Amino acid sequence: MSKQYQGTAKGFHGNITATVTIEDDKITAVTAEVEPGTVGALGVARLADAISATGNPDVDAITGATVSSYGFEAAVHKATAVAKGDLTADQALDAATEDPYKLADVTTGASENVNVVERNPSPVTKPVPYNSDVHFDETYDVVVVGAGGAGLSAATEAAQAGLSVFISEKAGIPGGTTNFSGGVMQAAGTSYQKDLTDYDSDNPDKHASYWIDAGEDQVDMTLVRDLAKNAPKNIDWLADMGIKWQSVYGNTHIPATSSLDFADRIHVYDNGKGGGIVLTQTLLKAALDAGATISYDTPTTALIQDRDRKIVYGVVVSQNGEKKVIAAKRGVILATAGIDHNLELAKALNPQHYSDLQHKANLSAVTDTGDGIFLGMAAGAGINGMGGTIDLDGKTGNATNDQVPSMPMIYVNAKGKRFVCEDATYAFTMRAVFQQEKQLGKPTYMIFDDNSITAEGSAWTAESLAKDLASGEVKKADSIADLAKLIHAPETNLYATLKEWNANVANGGDPVYDRQTGIAPLDAPFYVHQTKAMNLGAIGGLTINVEGQVLDVLDAPIKGLYAAGLTAGGWLGPYYPGSGTAIAGIVHQGRKAAQTLIKKHV
Repeated sequence: MSKQYQGTAKGFHGNITATVTIEDDKITAVTAEVEPGTVGALGVARLADAISATGNPDVDAITGATVSSYGFEAAVHKATAVAKGDLTADQALDAATEDPYKLADVTTGASENVNVVERNPSPVTKPVPYNSDVHFDETYDVVVVGAGGAGLSAATEAAQAGLSVFISEKAGIPGGTTNFSGGVMQAAGTSYQKDLTDYDSDNPDKHASYWIDAGEDQVDMTLVRDLAKNAPKNIDWLADMGIKWQSVYGNTHIPATSSLDFADRIHVYDNGKGGGIVLTQTLLKAALDAGATISYDTPTTALIQDRDRKIVYGVVVSQNGEKKVIAAKRGVILATAGIDHNLELAKALNPQHYSDLQHKANLSAVTDTGDGIFLGMAAGAGINGMGGTIDLDGKTGNATNDQVPSMPMIYVNAKGKRFVCEDATYAFTMRAVFQQEKQLGKPTYMIFDDNSITAEGSAWTAESLAKDLASGEVKKADSIADLAKLIHAPETNLYATLKEWNANVANGGDPVYDRQTGIAPLDAPFYVHQTKAMNLGAIGGLTINVEGQVLDVLDAPIKGLYAAGLTAGGWLGPYYPGSGTAIAGIVHQGRKAAQTLIKKHV
C-alpha cells in the first residue's frame, strides 16, 4: 500500500516542498511545491520527473538550476527520512532542519557558487574534418545550438515551416539568460504602441535612426535597420502564439541621440511572475508542437567542417557522456549567448566585461561560456561589436525606465567631479563609470541627501537607508569635508562640484550634462554609496550578414553556419541602448536565420 510523505528545504527562490509517494519501500512518484515562473521551478520539474522515473532521490542536479536542485533533493531526502523513522513529520517540514542524507559533494562551496569563473570553461574543440567517411548518428534539416530566446525563435520558425530541427542545449533546462530577463521587447509602429502611448506616428525608420545614433558609428547599419523593420512583425508573431502585450514604456534618454527619434517602444506582456520564462516557455511549446527535438545536458563541442571549402555539415555533441555526430542538411544556427562567463575571451575581447567578471557579479546563465563564439572562431569566423556590456547600477537600478525618474543625486569620480549625465539610460552611465574607474584606478560614488530619500524615484526608504547605514553599505557625512574624507577625494573639488550643481539647479537645469530628472539641490548631511555594476551580459559576437550567415575575417559567408542573438555581433554598439533591445534582437535574428534556411535549396 502506498503512502505519502513530505519534506521542505530552502531553494534559490524560497522554500520547496516535496511530496513523495512510497510503496514497498520504493519511491513511485514525486511532486513539488515551488515558486512558479522561476528558473528553479523549471529545474525542479525535470528533477521530479527523473526521481519518479528512477525511484532514486540522488539523481544529478539540473544544470542551470543547481541551488534549487539541491534544495529539492534535500526536501525529498527529508520526506523519505520520515518514512524511515529518521525524522518526525514536523522536523521534515521545517526548512531549517538539515538534510539527514546530504551527499558529501553537495557541501562543496564551488558547486553552489554561481559566480565562480574558470578562465575558459567552454568545452569547444577545433572542427572535426568532414570527409566521405564521417558517420552521422542522426540527420536533421537544421541544428540549433542553444535553447535561449534566439535558439527557440529559430527552432520555432524552422519547425513551423516543416523542417526537421534538433536543438542542442547545454543546460538541464531551456531558456538560457532570456529566462532572467523581463521579457520586454522594443518595436516601433505597432498597434499596441499606437493604442497605449502618445507616439502614434512612430515608425521603424525613426527607431533605426535612434539605435544607429546610440551605436556611435560602431554598428552595422544594415543589421540595425533590418531589426527595426521587422520588430513590429515579431511582436505580432509572438501575440499569435499567446503572448499578451499589455503596456508600452520607454527607456531613459541618451544624450548623443536626437529627441526627434525618441519614443516609448518597450512592449511589456502579461507575465505574472514568470518574466522571461513566459517567453521562452511559449517559444519552446511552439517549437515542440511543430515537431522540433530538444536534448538537454547536451553541449555542442565541435562543428563538422570541410576546411578547404569552409562548409559546415553538422555538429558533434556530448549526450549522456557519449559523443554523437549530428548532420545539418541546411545549416547550423549558433545561439549560445555571448562570452558572459568566459574570463579568457573577456580579457582578449572586452575590457569592461573582463572587469565585471573580475570584480562584480555577472547574472547571466552559468552555461553562457562563449561556446557559439568559440565554435564560429574555430571555423574561421570574424568577430564584431565587442567591447560593451549590459550593465546597470546594481543597487539602485537607476535610469532603467522613463516612468521612474532618477532621484536627486550625482555620481562623482575619485577626484570628486561629476563625469556623466546621471539619468541617461543605464548602460550609457555605467560605461562612463567603468571608464572613470579605469582611468583613475579608484571607485566612483553616488552622493545624495535627506530630501533624496522622499523624492520620486528614490532607491531608499528611511528604513532601508537605516539598514544600509548600519551595515556600512551607505555612509553619512555631516559636511563636505567629512564627505571628502569618506571617499578620499579632494575637498576643494567636491566643494566646487556641489556648488556648481546647486547653482545650476537654482537656475532650473543642468547645462553641463543635460540632466532631465532628479534636478534638486543637495545639502548636508550627505549620503554616499560606492557604485557597483550589475552585469547582465556581454556585447559582441560573430560577424553576420543580414541573412544571419556567419562571415569569415574577409566578410565571406561560411556556408552552412549561422548565428543569432548575442552570439552575433555588430547590431549593438559600445553600450546597451535600452531595455527590450536584446529580446527584440534575439527573436528577430533567430527567425531571420531560420527563414534563410527555409528558403535554401538542398
